[in-house]
Amino acid sequence: MRIEFAYAHSPLFIPGMKLRKNLSLSAESVARGRQLAAESGKSLSAVIEAQLLAAPSVGAGADDYWPGPALKPLSRPGDPRSTYLKRKHGS
Repeated sequence: MRIEFAYAHSPLFIPGMKLRKNLSLSAESVARGRQLAAESGKSLSAVIEAQLLAAPSVGAGADDYWPGPALKPLSRPGDPRSTYLKRKHGS
């Protein structure tokens, strides 16, 4: 396995490695998650991951990921940036 290091602002991707994320959960949901984890012999992270992977896909698939805004930004008349972007990309 070859590991390459990256700068702090770019992701370090190692196939098979999981990403660390912080979640804000209610105390009730954490207690329920811990209970489910104990009953199934899994970690809380494994229970959450299984639930997320089992959830139906909504909208675009993973291959169609678009990190930009969900809505088209409003054009601002007289704004040089809007004028440039409109000229470059059309309407």
